[in-house]
Order: sequence, then structure tokens, then C-alpha cells
Amino acid sequence: MTDPKEKTTPTVPLEKELQEIMKLVTMFTLLGAALSFLFGREPGTLPDDIIKELAPSIVVVCGFLISYEFCDVMGVGMAKGRKGILEQSYKDLPAKEDEEVYLRQRVLTNQLEQMPLFIVGTFLCALLVNGKVAGILSLMWVVLRRMYASTYKRAGGKKLKQIGLAKFTVPCYFICNTMVMAAGIQAVRGYVR
Repeated sequence: MTDPKEKTTPTVPLEKELQEIMKLVTMFTLLGAALSFLFGREPGTLPDDIIKELAPSIVVVCGFLISYEFCDVMGVGMAKGRKGILEQSYKDLPAKEDEEVYLRQRVLTNQLEQMPLFIVGTFLCALLVNGKVAGILSLMWVVLRRMYASTYKRAGGKKLKQIGLAKFTVPCYFICNTMVMAAGIQAVRGYVR
């Protein structure tokens, strides 16, 4: 028997979770189909000039990777340096990580978690659907992710709900998943034509 004073985390039944996932899959499929049918080139064809088609996305992805390296990766190292962590051995590190270091580490980790879907989705969408549209969507994603990083790094002393990260992360999920679904739908359309 559990103590009623203990805090318990409510769990979502598996069936409900699967229903929510299916709603998201359906929504992203519809958005991807719209992108494929409205902006996609002739299914089953590649662009006449692949470099020109990929160039906007390449510029945006390279810009993001450079900003990730300088702002996020090096930012963690600089925060650790300011806190004297680089001067300590592992056994001497405090049990609880410094808040600034923790927040910067979370930004770094979350950016890294999002990169595969972003990079693959961007290039598939640019190659199979439309390079300009992929470039615009990926630029929107990068701006939102930089805003996310800036907001999260300055969140010291706030509760997670107070930070307001969803206004950046949710649109990013929409952008990436729509590009991936559009590329997948475009590939299917090219295969069955």
C-alpha cells in the first residue's frame, strides 16, 4: 500500500498514448502530403541542378552547425571553466551540478537530439520535394532553435513550466516532421507513378 502523502506521477495508459501518437502521425502525414502536392516537383524526378537545389539548405544547415559548435558546445566548456569544474577531478565534482552548467548541458544535449531529424529531413525534402521550401522551413527551424537555446540558458531559478520552451519546440517538431513526411510521400508518389 502506498502512502497518500507521497507524490506519484500519473501514467498515461498505453492505449491512450497510441491514440495520441496516431493523431500526430495522421496530422504530419496530411501536412507532408500538402507540402508534396503543392510544392513538390514531378514525382520520381530529381532537380536539374542538384547543387542549386540543395544550396539554400546547405547554407542553413552549415550555419546551424557552426552556431551549435560556438554557442552550445563551447558554451558548456566556458561555463564549466567559469565554475572551476575543469580544474577538478571527477571524484571531486559536486553531487549536484551547477545550474548554469546544467542548463547549458541540457541545451547542448537537446540540440543534438534534434539534429538527425532536422538534417535528414531538410536534405530529403530539398532533394525530393523542393529546395527553396526546404531552405525556408529549415531556416525557420534554426531561428526557433536558437531562440530555444537562448531562452533555456537564461532560465536559472525558474521551474520548467515557467521557461516557456514549448513555443519553440512544438513548431520545430511540426517543421521537421512535415519535411520528413513530405519527402516520404514524394518518394512513394515517384515509385508508384
